[in-house]
Amino acid sequence: MTAAAGLLVLALLGQPSQTYYWRDASGQTHITNTPPPTDAEILEPPPPPAVEPGRSQRVQPVRPSENASGYRQVVLNPVQKQAWDALDRHLLKARDAGDRRTMEAVADSLIHDCLWGNGLWAMPLVPLLALALMGLVGWWLALGLNPGLRSPVVGGFLLLGLALGHLLLNVFLYHPQSARLQQNLELLALHMGGRSPRPERHALLQRRYQALEQAAEPTRAPWRFPGEVRALREAVKQVMVDP
Repeated sequence: MTAAAGLLVLALLGQPSQTYYWRDASGQTHITNTPPPTDAEILEPPPPPAVEPGRSQRVQPVRPSENASGYRQVVLNPVQKQAWDALDRHLLKARDAGDRRTMEAVADSLIHDCLWGNGLWAMPLVPLLALALMGLVGWWLALGLNPGLRSPVVGGFLLLGLALGHLLLNVFLYHPQSARLQQNLELLALHMGGRSPRPERHALLQRRYQALEQAAEPTRAPWRFPGEVRALREAVKQVMVDP
C-alpha cells in the first residue's frame, strides 16, 4: 500500500500519461485525452503540478485573498487540477475504507518530493563545497606565513567556510523547501478526500508553517530546520487521518 501511494504521488507530480498537447492547422492549442490528428503539431507538456515558488511558468503567484476556508488560493493549470482531483478521489476511497496507512503514505511522499525534488537533493553538497573551498584558500595563504600563524589562518578560514556554508544552506535549500512545503501542503489540505481540516487543525498547521519558515533563517541553528520538518510531518499525518 505504501508503494502504491508513492506511485500515486509520482503521478501527481508528473504528466498524466493519457493527456496530449497539440496545435491544429489553424494554430489553436488543444489539451485532449485522445491522440491528436496525424497532421497536428505536438507541443511540449506543461510543467508538473507540484507548486514551486518563484517560477511563473509553473503556476500563477499565490493570490493575496483567501477563500472561505482560510486557505490562500493558487491558480492551477488544467493538468495540475486534474492531478490534484485524482488525488482527492484516491484519498476519498482510502478514507471511506479507513485506510490510515495509505493516507499517511501520501503525505510522506508529497513531503519527500517537496524537500528533495527538482534538484534540491544536491543542495546539501553546497555547504561542503564552501567549507572545502575556504579551507583550501586558507591553506594556500598560510603557506607563506610563519609556522605559528598557519594553524590560526587555516582555522579561521574553516570557520568562515562554515559560516558561508550555513548561509548557502539556508538560501538555496531551507527557504525553497519551506516555501514548497507550505504551498503544496495547503493544496493537500484542500484535496483530502472530501474533508477539510477543522479550525483548530488548520491553526496547528499554520503554526508549523510559521515555525518552519523561522527555522530557515540564517540566524537559527542548522539542525532546527530538520527538526521542524519532522514536527510538520507528524502534524500533517494527524490532520490527514483525523481532520
